[in-house]
Amino acid sequence: MADPRSRVSDGHDRHTGPAGRRGPPPSGEVRANDRGPAAAAGLLAVQACTPTSSGQPARTTSAAAGANPLDNVGTAGNTLAVKIDNVGAGVQALHRGLAQADIVYWIQVEGGLSRFLAVYDANHLPASVGPVRSARQTDIPLLQQYGRLDFAYSGAISGLLPLLAAADLQSVTPLTDPGLFTNRGTDPTFVDPHQVLARYPSVPARSPGFVFGAAPAGGTALDARTWHLPAASLGVRFDGSTYQVTVDGRPGWSGTATVVAQHVGIVPGLFTDHNAGHPDNEVFTRTTGSGRAEVLRDGKVWDTRWSRPDPAAGTSFTLADGTPMTFATGPVLMVMVP
Repeated sequence: MADPRSRVSDGHDRHTGPAGRRGPPPSGEVRANDRGPAAAAGLLAVQACTPTSSGQPARTTSAAAGANPLDNVGTAGNTLAVKIDNVGAGVQALHRGLAQADIVYWIQVEGGLSRFLAVYDANHLPASVGPVRSARQTDIPLLQQYGRLDFAYSGAISGLLPLLAAADLQSVTPLTDPGLFTNRGTDPTFVDPHQVLARYPSVPARSPGFVFGAAPAGGTALDARTWHLPAASLGVRFDGSTYQVTVDGRPGWSGTATVVAQHVGIVPGLFTDHNAGHPDNEVFTRTTGSGRAEVLRDGKVWDTRWSRPDPAAGTSFTLADGTPMTFATGPVLMVMVP
C-alpha cells in the first residue's frame, strides 16, 4: 500500500536549556522544588512503576513479523525522537516533518501549553524536522519503552540535565553537536534526521505495544473531535481515509491513520523554570500505570483501556472483552490528556 507519509505537512518555548536559548537566563534559573537530582530520579522511578488496577502485567504485542512496529509501514530502521515547538501561529507555520513521523505525541507543558514529541524510524525520514525545542521531565519515562534511541532537543533546564544524562537515551543537542542543527542551534532550529542517525546509530525500532490489523467489531461513528489543554487545543477530522489534524484551530497536517486519546495523570513536575524572568511550574505526564483511552480509526471511535505497568515495556490498548484494540496501518497520533 502507499506510504501515508507521502502526504505533505501544510503546516516559543521560553523553556530552553544550555543550548538554543533566546537570551541569557536570570541567575538561579532553576529550582528543583527543593529536590536534588537524586530525589528527582527517585520520583521518576516511583511514578514510572505505578501498577495497573488489576496488578497484572500489560500485554505487549507488535506488528507482523518483519514489519515496522511503530506504524506497520515497511520494515523497521533505527529510531529517533525529536522534541518540536508548538506555541503560536508563527511557530506552527514553520512545522516540518510532523506528517512523516511514525508516531506523534501531543503533551502538556508549563503554562498549560503543549509540545510535540515525534518518533521516526530510519526507513521513513523527512528531509528536516522542527522547530526543535527543549526536553522535559515527561520525555524520559515516555521514551523508555522504545529502548536506547536518539533524542534530538535544543537543551533543557539545568535541573533536568542529570536525569537526561542518566537515561537510556542518546542526547543530540546544539551543545553536543552544533553542526547537526540549522541557524547555529538558535531558535528556530531544525535537524536533518538522516544526519542524526548516521552520526549516532541507535537501536532498531521496537514495538511501543501497538497491535495493527483490521478494525474490530463495534465502534461508534465519529468524524471529528477536539481536545483541550488549559492553553492549547488539538483537533482531528476524518477525511474518508485518514485524519486531518488542526493545532490551536489552525491547519496542521494530514495522513494520520490512528488517533489515540490517552487519559493520563498530569501532576506538578520537579522543576520550576525561570527563563522568562518569572517562575513557570513544570508539569509531569504519567505514562505508566493504566487508564481510559479512546481510539479513533476509519471514522469510528472505540472505548478502550491502556496499560503500561512496566516502564521498559510498551503500552497495551484493550477492548472491554480484553482483546487488543487494533490500529490502522499508518502514522499514529497520541493525544495525552487528563
